Amino acid sequence: MPERWRAEYGLRRYGFHGLSYSWALQRAAQALGRPVDNLQVVLVHLGGGCSACAVRNGRSVDTTMGLTPLEGLVMSRRSGSLDPGALLWLQRRHGLSTDELDDTLHRHSGLLGLSGTSGDTRDLVRAARRVMPRPRWRWRRSPLSCRRGIASMAASLDRLDALAFTGEIGEDQPEVREEICSALTVLGVRGGLLVPELDDLMREGLRRIGRAGRGVPVFVVATGETQQIAAETRRVLGM
Repeated sequence: MPERWRAEYGLRRYGFHGLSYSWALQRAAQALGRPVDNLQVVLVHLGGGCSACAVRNGRSVDTTMGLTPLEGLVMSRRSGSLDPGALLWLQRRHGLSTDELDDTLHRHSGLLGLSGTSGDTRDLVRAARRVMPRPRWRWRRSPLSCRRGIASMAASLDRLDALAFTGEIGEDQPEVREEICSALTVLGVRGGLLVPELDDLMREGLRRIGRAGRGVPVFVVATGETQQIAAETRRVLGM
């Protein structure tokens, strides 16, 4: 963007899900037995809102979300990234107002917009199991979007020490995780091992999926935003 936009309007890339990622990073580091400042990982938060983040040596260096949560991965009801020219075209050619675009992109797009029935991945997975080609294709747009996000985050790192999932979907839906990881072998992730029967419970709220020594470690971390808020509050108060 032009420098004037950044200087005069304060346009910048914020990114979101920071509390979730701070918690997941610490838990993944504990599981690996390595200090946070010597890790390069991709963290993925999947829930109503979805994003991925690249962390190099304890610092976020890239994220899929931008000025707003709309950018990045396809979400439950948010569109994720799209061509800004499409919005200009809708305004100029079809007269859609800013409010209409805002409401549609935030509340009626994403998986809900693709399926026309639900933004809940559980509903779409059940429909896909019934061998219905259109629901199957539509729900897979979300894992495809997530794979692209993970790959783009990995491009901001020198190596990939681990991949960690968190958030309601990331934690509770193995079908979604497997669909995502099965096509990430180029990054050293072994998707074939990502089945619930092989989940190895390491400690409460943290699981390593698959068997050790087989590709990039993949973790599932229970969402800990509340715990992270408490930890940061104690730090600020010097407790």
